Amino acid sequence: MNRMVFAVVALILLSLHGCNTPVVESKKPKRLYIASDFLTPADSILFKDFKKRERIKIVILPMSVDSIVAHYNEKKYNSTFDLVLMKSTYALDFLAKNNVLHTIEETHTWENKGFVAPQSDWMILGLDPYVITGAEKNRGFQYNELTYGKKWKNELNQQEMAAFQASVLFQFGRKNMNKSLTWLEKIEGQTATPGDTVQTAPYVLSRLSHVQKDGKLFVYPNQSIKFGVFYDGVGVGIIRQASKYTAALSFISYYSNLVYNQKLCNRLHLLPVQNPNGMSSFSYQNDYPILFRCTPRDMVMQFRDLKRIRKRI
Repeated sequence: MNRMVFAVVALILLSLHGCNTPVVESKKPKRLYIASDFLTPADSILFKDFKKRERIKIVILPMSVDSIVAHYNEKKYNSTFDLVLMKSTYALDFLAKNNVLHTIEETHTWENKGFVAPQSDWMILGLDPYVITGAEKNRGFQYNELTYGKKWKNELNQQEMAAFQASVLFQFGRKNMNKSLTWLEKIEGQTATPGDTVQTAPYVLSRLSHVQKDGKLFVYPNQSIKFGVFYDGVGVGIIRQASKYTAALSFISYYSNLVYNQKLCNRLHLLPVQNPNGMSSFSYQNDYPILFRCTPRDMVMQFRDLKRIRKRI
């Protein structure tokens, strides 16, 4: 009988102890939501290595930059995504100016601050140079050749062209805005439109991500004079009050690793942020061009003037 009483008391004590013991939950989130203006849900496979290591599912939410701002303004702390991955510096800067993004800890950003936002609320993960198709690779090509002669085709939209135009403003400087305007007016005047009946040159202004994806031959302009190719950046930012902030930081840290950055850029048809110096597993990345000195950080300083210039072109 005494044994029976002891057993009952023991069970009661164990039960009470169990009720007061907190449930141990995994700190690893199950899903990381990324809003992007150029990826689709199927593109989550691009991040398969990170998904495997972190045991986390990547969910891509296709959204325009305006939709991201509108969503954040409505939902605030209840936003349905944690990260943004945008195809242009212009889009990243637009989100930053609308106070959508959270500061990224310095220990998680590039040492070269030219690829980090002035307020450290976004950073570049891959470079997308402005390239030319239809030109002879061995003779060299200068962007200035697009300002005269036969007309040529531009397959880029206004957002994709923003970094190109900002680089022009940077080159001439704020004291020479009229020179920037004149040059951009010339290049606009030489751009073929659907209604043109004149014979056009075979040149097409594009970006590496487009031509590399389609396997087209291209040249990096401004290499023979060591001036450097204009380029834009594909970059990432963390939403303010992101529910998966730690996982978002892990994502940024993972893809800023030199090897993993090269792999991701290859999947996105971009150049890695740092020159591989012949050490990349992807041959096209080892053909690293001379870059124009205007960095993404410099570009954002030109966007305000660019808005005024565009109204006059």
